[in-house]
Amino acid sequence: MKHIVSFSGGKDSTAMLLMMLERGMQVDEIIYCNVMATPTLCGDFPEMYEYIHKIEDYIGRKVTFVQAEISFEEQFYTEYKRGERSGQIYGFPFTTGFSWCNDRLKLKPLHKYQKQVGEHIAYLGIAADEPKRLVKMKENTRAPLAEWGITEAMARAYLEERGLLNPLYQKFNRLGCWFCPKQRLASLRTIREEYPDFWRIMLQWQEDGRRSFRPERTMFELEKRFHEEDKKEGKKQRICLDFTPVQSD
Repeated sequence: MKHIVSFSGGKDSTAMLLMMLERGMQVDEIIYCNVMATPTLCGDFPEMYEYIHKIEDYIGRKVTFVQAEISFEEQFYTEYKRGERSGQIYGFPFTTGFSWCNDRLKLKPLHKYQKQVGEHIAYLGIAADEPKRLVKMKENTRAPLAEWGITEAMARAYLEERGLLNPLYQKFNRLGCWFCPKQRLASLRTIREEYPDFWRIMLQWQEDGRRSFRPERTMFELEKRFHEEDKKEGKKQRICLDFTPVQSD
């Protein structure tokens, strides 16, 4: 029986990992699901990978990277082979119900890896104040934070006291892929301002995709909104409204 910690770099999974090691619990492997945005560009922010190395140095252990054979962009441009959408590309995933990105880029590669490992217990960073996530846990999983009564706020405080909170929390309330349609408007504003290259890639995807980035807004509508807000606040314009898509050969 192997004991595998699922580590995302977020406050809860990091606090769980460190607490488990402090308490002398068995940890056979630490796995991080590395989503690729394109075949050559990672789906997380650069600061995340710096943070992972910091945690590795702190605990004296290596984190195993697990990733899908396909990137978000490659799946984005893949055509449906049957049904009413046959011939259309996948485009942006739905924000409610089934999301192909979570299934194809996270769940499937993780399940494949865990199957290769054999009999195991997976430790998930679910806090005591996340009841909806707790009820969805499978038989071979455990949530130590919830077992110990540790809330999200307590997990964050634990890391702050040790100077080990992921620096991305200075910019974002929740962490995840930079192209995620489910993130808050505040997060999208931050990406537009501080990661303009990522923002332009998302604009290009919107140009090519049939489905809007969010149910209520396309990427171009978000760009226009942020542009107008910047004008009112007198901010420097980082992205132009006259976005020029990449022309195919």
